[in-house]
Amino acid sequence: MHGTAASVSGPGRLAVLAAAGLLVASGSLASGAGVAAAAGTAPVRACPARASAPGLPPPGAVPATVAVPDGVVVPATAAVYGARYPGETYFLVAPAGWTCDTVFFAGDGGQQAYVHPGAPAADPADSRFDAVVRAVFVSGGAQTDVDLACGLVPAAGAAPNTCDAPARLPATRVHAVPTRAPGLLLTAVGVPANTREPNLPTTGGPNRTVALVTFQSPGGPAQEISCTVPASAASVPLCQAALGHLLATGAAAEQLSRADLAAALADLDGFVAGYLAQP
Repeated sequence: MHGTAASVSGPGRLAVLAAAGLLVASGSLASGAGVAAAAGTAPVRACPARASAPGLPPPGAVPATVAVPDGVVVPATAAVYGARYPGETYFLVAPAGWTCDTVFFAGDGGQQAYVHPGAPAADPADSRFDAVVRAVFVSGGAQTDVDLACGLVPAAGAAPNTCDAPARLPATRVHAVPTRAPGLLLTAVGVPANTREPNLPTTGGPNRTVALVTFQSPGGPAQEISCTVPASAASVPLCQAALGHLLATGAAAEQLSRADLAAALADLDGFVAGYLAQP
């Protein structure tokens, strides 16, 4: 269980394997022209951070630019956000001009970020957003790693693990992203609109959610990224980018060869496009 959260608010993707046009205005998404940045580096928007609690290192520094993984491009109207925590910084991609709220659970070190339209949220972990890109970079410990994944991926709760998460809803779709890495579970998830999936707190509103959960069996780590945006021509490349970037830069990528990572990104890309294109 997480401890007391310290929330940080402030203003604030990567279309995988193909450039995509994306127009973001006033917190809404619409299709439009955009010139994607070539692979190399991209500018970073720093999510504000509060001072660390006593005894913890100061928040990590946010560089002005960050490397873009091979095979990934950044749409001109998306942004890379740098989420700062004690001693480290993680990165996620979301529409430019949205608000970045970071959460640090001081009790167990859990680290999350929420990028959404509108005003900052004092407690984003308990807020409801109709549109949001949410990342769980660090779950907070061995059991929270298991519980982050096992409700959606039963194999993550197999012995010797114990799963304390609820079972997923029948309406929730899961898709295993192929990987040849031993014990690595990559699972893409789709949740219909107006459906509250208990394992994904960003669900339940008027928009569909797609997510990626990564888990290294048997004990973790686990990470999660979800993308909940209004249906439009732009929602597919945006969510492909949001999920693909965490896959390409997160803990799972360390277990994948370059060829296997490229294959996983392509498979994930296909799931997101197929799910969001359903009537």
